[in-house]
Order: sequence, then structure tokens, then C-alpha cells
Amino acid sequence: MYGKNLTNIKNKIKRSYTINLKLHYMLNSELLHYVQGTKKNILLNVLFRWFALLMNILISFSVARLLNDLFIGQPPNYFLYFISVLSFWLVKFLFERRAELYGHQLSESVKIDLRQKFFKKIISIGPSYNQKISTSKIMQLAGEGIEQLQTYYSGFMPQLFYSIAATLTMVVISFFINIKTSLILLLLSPIIPLVIVIGLRIAKKILGKYWKSYFSLGHIFLDNIQGLTMLKSYDLDAEKHLQMNLKAEDFRKKTMSLLRSQLNSINMMDIIAFGGLAAGIVTALYQLKNHQMSMFVLQGDTRLLAVFFIILLCYDFFVPLRILGSLFHVAMNGIWASTFIKDVLDAPENTQANQTIENLDYDIQLKEVSFSYDKNKIISHLNMEFPHKKITSIVGQSGCGKSTIANLLIATVTGYQGKIIIGGIENKFLTTENRMMTINMLTHNPYFFKGTVKENLHIANPNATNEEIDSLLRDVHLYDFLYEQQGLETYLSENAGNFSGGQKQRLAIARTLLQDPEILIFDEATSNIDEESEEIIMKLIRKISCEKTIIIISHRLSNVKLSDNIYYMSDGEVKEQGTHEELINAQKDYAILYQHQKHLEKYAK
Repeated sequence: MYGKNLTNIKNKIKRSYTINLKLHYMLNSELLHYVQGTKKNILLNVLFRWFALLMNILISFSVARLLNDLFIGQPPNYFLYFISVLSFWLVKFLFERRAELYGHQLSESVKIDLRQKFFKKIISIGPSYNQKISTSKIMQLAGEGIEQLQTYYSGFMPQLFYSIAATLTMVVISFFINIKTSLILLLLSPIIPLVIVIGLRIAKKILGKYWKSYFSLGHIFLDNIQGLTMLKSYDLDAEKHLQMNLKAEDFRKKTMSLLRSQLNSINMMDIIAFGGLAAGIVTALYQLKNHQMSMFVLQGDTRLLAVFFIILLCYDFFVPLRILGSLFHVAMNGIWASTFIKDVLDAPENTQANQTIENLDYDIQLKEVSFSYDKNKIISHLNMEFPHKKITSIVGQSGCGKSTIANLLIATVTGYQGKIIIGGIENKFLTTENRMMTINMLTHNPYFFKGTVKENLHIANPNATNEEIDSLLRDVHLYDFLYEQQGLETYLSENAGNFSGGQKQRLAIARTLLQDPEILIFDEATSNIDEESEEIIMKLIRKISCEKTIIIISHRLSNVKLSDNIYYMSDGEVKEQGTHEELINAQKDYAILYQHQKHLEKYAK
């Protein structure tokens, strides 16, 4: 018996906690702190709407008096009633316009402030943001997520406080007209909020599936768009098309399930609202029919006035709560999105990243560096050195961890074990700005914006002169090609689609050198380009190696023959190290791979 009672007590506590948790979920005070001026605009919006409600009550009273005069046979003063109603309506209109103004300000400030905070946070996290949240999810939250959350701030929150103020106002006024009707309305009014709380539990489950499906569809869509060229090359676009269709169909079903739930809840609230309205009207008419007028404050010839007035008030009594119920379902999308947005805004930042490289030593050392992704060991206990003014290359089969090392150096990947020392400072302690100015990585697929060559190059250095740019263009053998057209004003289509792969890569190197970083990482920078461009790029790399720290990551071993040091990797570990001649003489995996590639290149020719 004792155990059963204890279980019942626990269940009651759990139910009470669940309800409090739901209310806290809807009234999350932390959300109000994310946007400046939110509380003020909500307060002013509610205040002017409440003033408009008072004007509407006065309009209802004037109409009730007119009806009362007509029913008792007393000639009404139509002009006086017209002026009164018109005056009250004009004042109400002004109050509503003022409330709309504050609502609009609230709506705009929410979108602007939240997006600024959101992107500022992403920037403060740094290049490794993708480890915490995917790019597709960022786009979805910054777009649709914040749009949905806007309804919570500018719609649901003001309506919630207004509904409380309006309900209390209507209860007090109706109490002085008819106590019994007032009590019935008061007892019925909490039912709609109760339906909202019950609907919250159902909606949370459905919304969880909805957003999961939405994020999944967005992720695969962005992934397919980014890899569209590869999909077409390997004839996999049809397969991915079918996969996206399945994801889209799943999202459609989740959306329909959400809308079905919302419609059922709205129908229930409509029944309650109109039922409460009918109950209030029937109660007032029943008392009038049975001459039970003792409950009315107004007596005598004004008894019909009281009945008409209370009937008109019954409508205004449930309208705010009914609108609150409708906004609740729209706001729930935003509230659910806010949990993901809040995770981003509250994400921890590296407060220790406050150091900069101040000496001229740009050596890099990796000491016992290990890194795992989803519990899969990618690299293990690496010890490597990349001296300043030298070329150091990393080679090996695909998946051996070469690009992971590059990503660790530029901090697009964090969470490693061991030490990465750059210029005498641990990498994790460098500021993002200093790291980005010191290290630059060029991949096989650089990006260019639609515009002129000059505009794209000025991204690296806005203060660069035309003479500096022309000098770099000569180094990459693009000067003659560009000045046969429009020079620096030559137009680039989206991602330099009007340039060949080799020209695009050489232009990317010119942009990189215009920034003048001290450490350059070339990650498969010469793959998939013509031999002429490859030769130009490799000559330029050797030329600048006397001034900078050069790291080459390549699957093609012929490109690393002149490196000062070569690391051959396999299974996340360094298996061989030395110059090209030393590794060839060792007759191990590097030599075997080199001879194999050399044979294939001869066969291709």
C-alpha cells in the first residue's frame, strides 16, 4: 500500500512538473534576451491593443443602448449614437494602428537581430563550425527557422499577454453587469489554454519528426547541389534524384501530419469558443425570461440594455483566446526551431584563442597528434615538421589522413589530441583572424564570385594596386590572356565558369599570393587541370618556397619530387619519410606507388 501511494505521489509530481515544463517551454524568458527591445515593444503592443479593446467595449455599450431604446419604444437620438460610435471607432483605429506599428518594429527587429547574432556566432566559432552544425542546417535555421520564430515574438507573445489582460478586463466588466454570466464565462475561459497545453504534448512529437525530415531533406539537397558535377560525371544523378524524391515525399507526409494535428486542435478550440459564447448568451436570456434580474446591477428600464451588452461582450470574451490558439500552432514551429537556434547561440567559444604569431618563425610541428571522427581513428600519434622556407609534401593513398592534417592546420577541424605548434604557438590558442591571415589553403576547386577579375582578386587584398595584381598575373601566365580581353575588368561568370580549369586554378593562386600569407597549403591543387597549368603552378610554388612555408598534399608523386621532405602516409600513420631519392632507394610503398603511377602515365601518353 505504501509503495502504491508513493507511486501515485511520484506520478502527480511528474504530471505537475510536465505542465510547468510545458509552460516554461512556451514562455522561455531566454528567448526574450536574444533580441533587443523585445520586452518594450511587446508591452507597448499589448497596451495599445488593450486601449483598443476599451474602445470596442464602449462601442458595444453604445450599440446595446441603441437596441435597448428601440425595444422599449423610446425614440433614440441617432445622431448622438452615430457620433459616439464613430468617435470610439476612430480612437480604436488609432490605437490599433499604433499597436501594429510596434508589432511591425518587433517583427523586423527580431529578424535582423537574430540573424546578426546567429551569423556573428558562426563567425566567432570559426572555420570549425561545421563540426557542430551542418551548413544546410545553418541555412535552414537562418532562413525558415528565424522566419518561424518571428511569429513567436511578434504574434504569439503579444497575443498571450493581451489575452490575459483582455480576459481579466472582460471578467471585471461582466461581473458588474451580471454575476452568473460572468462566472460561467470565467469557468469556461481556461479551457482553450488547457487545449493548448494538451496540444503542446502532441505537437512536440509531430514537430520533432517534421524538423528532422526537414533537416534531412535540406542536407541531401545541398549535398547533391554541391556534388552535381561529380554525380553527372559518374551517372549517379538519376539515383540521387530518386533518393531526393523519397525524402521530399517523407517531408510532405510529415507536413500533412502537422497540418492535420493543427486543424484538429483549431476545430476543438472553435467548438469551445462558440460553445462558451452560446453558454453566456443562453444564461443571460434565461435570466431575462424568468425575470431573474437580481443578478444584474442595472435594473428597471435598463434590463434589456444589460442583456444586449453582455451578449456583445461574450464575443469579445473568447476572441483573444481563440486567436491565441491559432497563433500557438504557428508559433510552435518557431519555438521548436528556437531550440536549435539556441544551441548555436549558446555554443561554447574558444576563449583561449587570443594569441598571435609575432616573430618571423613560421615553422610548424605536429607532436603526437591524433584525431577521430565518430569514434573512427583518422590519424594516430603523428609527429611531423614543416620548416619555414621549405617545401614539405604529404602523400599516400586516398583516405590516409592527408587532408585531415590540412584541415587541422587551418582549424576547419578541431578536437584533436596532441599539439600543433605554428610559429611557436599552439594552434588552438591562435586567434581566428591571425590564423586566416597567416595560413591559406588552396584546393582543387576554388570559388569565384560573379563579377570582374579585379573584384575577385580584391577580396584577398582590397588595397592591392593594379601594378601588384599585374605582376602576379604575369607570374601565373594570365596577363596576356586577360589583357587580350578587358584586362582586370574581364568578366567572370558564376564560379569562373567561362575560364578553363587550369586558368581558374592559376587565377586562384594569384588571389592567394595577393593576400601574402606566410604558410601555403596546396591540397590537390593541381589535380584535374591541363599539363601546362600544372607546370606553371609547380614552378611558381618552387619560386615562392624560398620565402614561405609550403605544404603540398598530392596523390600524384611526380609533383613532389623536388620537395625538401616527403611524408608517406597509410592508415593515418607516417610510414616513410625523406627526400624523393631517399624514398625511391628504400624500395618500399612510396617507390612502388611511384613506379606504378609512372607506368600508368606512360601508358596514357
